Amino acid sequence: MQARIRHIARRRKGLITEREKLIDKQTISLGRATDQDIFLSDGTVAYRHARINLLPNRSVSVTSVNRLGFYIEDNLVQNCLIKQNGELQVGVYRIKIDIDKKADLVDITIEKLAVDLIATQGSKDLPIKLEQTWLSKRQLSWLGFIMVLAVFLGIPMAAYYDERAEKLVQQYHLPDDDLWLAGEISAPHKHFANDCKQCHQQPFVRVRDTACLECHDDITTHVDPDFFDIEELNQTSCAICHHEHEGTSELVQRDQQMCSDCHGNLGELVKTDLNSITDFATDHSEFRATLMPGRGTSRFDPNAWQRVSLDDRSIRHDTGMIFPHDLHIDREGVRGPNGRQVLRCDDCHQTDAGGDYMLPITMEKHCQSCHRLKFDPADPERELPHSDLKNLRKMLNEYYSLAALRGGIEELRAPDLITQRRRPGKELTREETGIALQWALEKAEDVALEVIEFRSCNLCHKVERDETAELGWVIPEVHMAQGRWFPKGFFSHDSHHSTDCETCHHALLSSRSEDVLLPGIKVCRECHGGQHAESLLQSTCIECHSFHQPDELLMRIARGQSGG
Repeated sequence: MQARIRHIARRRKGLITEREKLIDKQTISLGRATDQDIFLSDGTVAYRHARINLLPNRSVSVTSVNRLGFYIEDNLVQNCLIKQNGELQVGVYRIKIDIDKKADLVDITIEKLAVDLIATQGSKDLPIKLEQTWLSKRQLSWLGFIMVLAVFLGIPMAAYYDERAEKLVQQYHLPDDDLWLAGEISAPHKHFANDCKQCHQQPFVRVRDTACLECHDDITTHVDPDFFDIEELNQTSCAICHHEHEGTSELVQRDQQMCSDCHGNLGELVKTDLNSITDFATDHSEFRATLMPGRGTSRFDPNAWQRVSLDDRSIRHDTGMIFPHDLHIDREGVRGPNGRQVLRCDDCHQTDAGGDYMLPITMEKHCQSCHRLKFDPADPERELPHSDLKNLRKMLNEYYSLAALRGGIEELRAPDLITQRRRPGKELTREETGIALQWALEKAEDVALEVIEFRSCNLCHKVERDETAELGWVIPEVHMAQGRWFPKGFFSHDSHHSTDCETCHHALLSSRSEDVLLPGIKVCRECHGGQHAESLLQSTCIECHSFHQPDELLMRIARGQSGG
């Protein structure tokens, strides 16, 4: 059988937090020593107090390893046998044991009793007199106490405050403050694990937020404290969520209840339009994407972007382009310079180095192999730059001006001065130069009109003729590089590489560039469930959302620290 250990802690306003872990052992140790499987930190518990034995017949026996014993229904006992479920008390802790024989699992729940319940025990308190223990000589007890105090407290404290004492401790391998470690330090902090002062800046004082923020100076708050004055957030320290000395695993607390404690009844804590959410599989609201639903605004204007729910029937994202997905990923291929070519989604949509987000799509890298910007049949290798209209017209003027001055252009409607070939070194008169340049300007204007309105630009861009504009045309700004569709969440394409793009993005059904092809929550729920899902991937809030929001205030500023 396996054992699932649950530690329950009650917080203010009736909030409850839980931590749990699985142990695959037949004998589970319990006590105040840090090497025990179940660590109980209160002084009412012995360093090695009891053993919980998982028996082959799917029952559980509990045996005390000292004379302190434990209580069952107000009776002090040294051992007991539990066949289905039971409850016992060790010091100030209530321990419930439930046996699930079908699942071959033993649930062990530990909860610290309230102070008023402990006070009612009276005569049931643990032994506090020497006469009640096996010790018979008070002097020996005091001598042992003083020796322990000197070795495990005096010497480490001397090394902490005096550099000379610290050198002596290291030289002769005397006990130092490593004896005080509650457990192995986590992997992210291993590089300074021997320097306790990095975090424990004051002896016998719990690690303060100021110590954490000296290194993590770029950590942001959860919400803006000026707008959301939430008592639970203001009083929560870093150590509440990030538990150190519990092994080499990461420090991020991933259980769902950490978020649902507040977000399950968020409307009662603060005025907000966010929905109350407790579990992804049952009551999570529809995703809201950050889009630009209207035209005429700049993508650099933060007010132009709006968060729109994906279940909104009128949802649209104005890209400023003409791009039908169904035409480009047709199963029979698209017509290109080298014949028909079958395109795949990843021909254009490619992830960054981390495999999380999509890189921007550019004309030069993804489009120009098919959409060539040719403009003169006599010079098929020459292409226009994909740039703004000002540069395009400037390039055309320069190209045709040089050609007109050289002569030899084969065009029926061109003057003889332009079509005739000239010997090298023959200079044009001022009048001839004026005629050549005038023809070049008119030719550049005709080619610009053809390219912009009829042949190239208008295929992908929504070109608008505007006589009042400086260049005669207006091409709307392209809105495809806003960064992330879901800035409040996290998604990794790399972890979904085994799934076809069309499973989530229905591009074959899209004929408009305004279509939003993002998958809704229903698609995600086909694979992902809540924390307690049995047939789906167990997914908690922290899988997609970060507690520290990147667009919020730095914690060191919010907590009143200087920026130095």
